[in-house]
Amino acid sequence: MAFIEVVSPKRADPETEDVYRYMAEVSGQGMVAKIVQMFSLRPGSMRRMIRTWELTLWVGDEPRASRELVASVVSRLNDCHY
Repeated sequence: MAFIEVVSPKRADPETEDVYRYMAEVSGQGMVAKIVQMFSLRPGSMRRMIRTWELTLWVGDEPRASRELVASVVSRLNDCHY
């Protein structure tokens, strides 16, 4: 089984903590998903990933559920199991 070291929100340095706060603001939820924490050793990359999610899933005129459905179909077509 693979293991990826992560920085938990409780142990985050100021830069990582700021990105976790940004994630909470963008998502509207208080938790930070494990898939996001996977990028915690590189806060700059984590911020860019969250920004991409924000632009593709959380803003715009199309309903979020429709955009997530399209993303799921594309993942399925690409044989992505996540």
